[in-house]
Amino acid sequence: MQKLKLKDYLQTMSHPSKIFDIEVIIDDMVYVGKEIRAKDKEAALKIMSIMSGGEVTTQSEIIHFEERMVH
Repeated sequence: MQKLKLKDYLQTMSHPSKIFDIEVIIDDMVYVGKEIRAKDKEAALKIMSIMSGGEVTTQSEIIHFEERMVH
């Protein structure tokens, strides 16, 4: 996954329409992202990648995924 720049992150966050809760397992570590505001699943995973220092990628195994709409 390509590294996301701050400008791209801020653009993604400017009009989020959904909230995601995602848990990803990598080796023996579980990365948990709660209430991630993003446009879609891919954008939420990009945000998780930033927060995990690049550990989370689109190839990571998702063990929990929940999507909610913003009203």
